[in-house]
Amino acid sequence: MPAIIYIVFAVLSAIIFSTSIVLNGLVCLVFYKNKQFRNPPNVFVISVAASDLLFSTTTLPLHIVANAYGKWIYEEEGCKAAAFITFLSGLTSLMHLAAASYERYVAVVFPLTSRRTVTFQKAVRMSVAVCLYALFWSVLPLCGWSGFELEGIGTSCSVRWKSHNKIDLSYNVCIMFFCFVFPVSLISFSYFKCCKEIMSSSRRAKSTWGKSSRFTRKSFEIERKIVVLFGVMTVAFLVAWTPYAVVSLISMIAGPDVISDVVASVPAYTAKSSACYNPIIYVFLYKRLRRQIYFMLRRRRSSRTSKQSNESETWKFGEISGRRSSQKHVQPVSDKNDILKGGNTVLVWEVK
Repeated sequence: MPAIIYIVFAVLSAIIFSTSIVLNGLVCLVFYKNKQFRNPPNVFVISVAASDLLFSTTTLPLHIVANAYGKWIYEEEGCKAAAFITFLSGLTSLMHLAAASYERYVAVVFPLTSRRTVTFQKAVRMSVAVCLYALFWSVLPLCGWSGFELEGIGTSCSVRWKSHNKIDLSYNVCIMFFCFVFPVSLISFSYFKCCKEIMSSSRRAKSTWGKSSRFTRKSFEIERKIVVLFGVMTVAFLVAWTPYAVVSLISMIAGPDVISDVVASVPAYTAKSSACYNPIIYVFLYKRLRRQIYFMLRRRRSSRTSKQSNESETWKFGEISGRRSSQKHVQPVSDKNDILKGGNTVLVWEVK
């Protein structure tokens, strides 16, 4: 394998690592310091950010080093651990996106139904259930149902997609359905219903208050934002995970020799880049959260500047005070032993 291929994947891993650490770290920090963001939709946002941050801090550095060496250097146990964390983090993020779409569906389509309303406590319980769901499917390969192995160019690990063993095939079919088809279907259904309900509400507002009414314009604005959010989320989701799912499916059906190692690694790293997609979608399309991040960074920068200026002023004041105190303790005294001609006393400056 040419060395340039490993260099490219090492650089790509480093870019994903640095971007994910910064963006997801900022999201977690904002939610930790601001209680006003602790509402049902944001429970899923912080869960996705925490999951992506866990993956970025634990697994991506291993990929960077492995690509730098041109091979996997962490033996079989390291391969299993890295694949487990990668699969757990990716599935946790995907299922939280599906749960967030369902929460939006309930909030938009059934706004006045108390039994269906997703409260903060319900959102937390949903998040815990999603994490347990992801943990269940991620831990099964460690328990004997299929397993983890090196994939692509040999610098990352994943499920045994290329195996034709019946046990491996049964597990791969199950996760393909329950961990890909199911969340994609739920997201598509939820946001389709949201868009349909918002368009109906806009038509009702137009017929009730008129086309130029403030209520009508507001409903059109909400409609546009939801449609944009739906489109961006769907495209990002499919761009990140569909190539990996397609390559895995081809490897399952056609065999391990159909797709080259380099081609198999490209969608794998594209799926890993979803750790960057998620904060971009949920942060930079979320005006309030984006503004809070800006204020937090600006406040930290101003506090650092003021601290440096205070330290500088303190140093200058101490230097001036030291000079004054030195001058204050300088006193003229007479040295009786040193008498010049003419009988005058020589004044000697004695510093105490």
